Amino acid sequence: MRKIAIASGIALVLAALTFAFWPFRPRAAPEPKKETLVIYSPHPAEITEYIVREFRQRTGIEVQVISAGTGELIERMKANEKKGEADLFWGGGVESLETVTDLFNEFTSTEENAIQAVYKAPHGKWHPFSVLPAVIIYNETLVPKEHIPDSWASLLDPYFKNRLIMADPEKSGSSFTILATMLWTMSKNGSGAFSGWDYVERIIGQLGEGGLASSSNMVYRSVASGDFYAGITFENYVLSLQKTGANVAYCYPAEGTSAVPDGIALLKTSQHTVEAGQFINFVLGRDVQDILLARWQRRTVRTDIGEKKTGFTSGPDSARAGFIRYPVSEAASERGPILAHWEALYARPEIPSASVR
Repeated sequence: MRKIAIASGIALVLAALTFAFWPFRPRAAPEPKKETLVIYSPHPAEITEYIVREFRQRTGIEVQVISAGTGELIERMKANEKKGEADLFWGGGVESLETVTDLFNEFTSTEENAIQAVYKAPHGKWHPFSVLPAVIIYNETLVPKEHIPDSWASLLDPYFKNRLIMADPEKSGSSFTILATMLWTMSKNGSGAFSGWDYVERIIGQLGEGGLASSSNMVYRSVASGDFYAGITFENYVLSLQKTGANVAYCYPAEGTSAVPDGIALLKTSQHTVEAGQFINFVLGRDVQDILLARWQRRTVRTDIGEKKTGFTSGPDSARAGFIRYPVSEAASERGPILAHWEALYARPEIPSASVR
């Protein structure tokens, strides 16, 4: 019995020693939860979904896009300033972003040297994404050759009375850009500044019932359908319609027009500044900028994707389009007074149209 007891004791000791010196294998720690980059964007889903998907595949970074109109998203950004709901604001005319630069952080992109200088913000609080010239769209079936609207003044032709459409600048950021462009190019005696109110008053008289659309996409769709003969919109919309076979054409107004970029900006309250910076660099990089025209009919902001690639002359002083140097800062600071003046004019019961052609 004693031998059995001794043997049992030795076995217990060996077992204890074996356990004591067994390699320690701690329980595997759970993988860290992936953070999600949150972006406010008024861009069409076809743009955001494609670019976000490609970004996620290349970086592994998850992205959530909160979509709405530019004005609505700016108000949401203001309301959530302390909560830090989002990391980036991507889209909207840069003069809209200029009104809220206090909510953005300065950021230097790795693509900085490749961006056309004329489109850059001097303070670095937003960066241009794509360039959107303002144009006159018309229905080729309904507008005879002698009435083709090739200038701002030609829109005052009696032929377009009650047949002209534009979006409401109080609701549409792109239409505010168009309004400011008309005010600047049609200013009295070519003085610049936003003094072309005599012209805008006559344009209001041309719109007629239903001629002030609640959204910018109603403008080009209404011209394509023939509900209106002509409208004021952006170049990319007309090019997209032409790709589908729509019987529409466009002109750059002879007096000059704007080519204002939409932008992207890093929010001060961003919780993921590194990832947000990666996204900015990605959308400004060659891979994305190189397909802007082919996929979405938008002009690039880069200097190294030239005329042969895009089919456009590069830079804002293109003789073909007669681009003006759009006053971004002035348009941003004067936005309130401009819209108030517009509202007062549009509210008047009867404004006569007049031809100056």
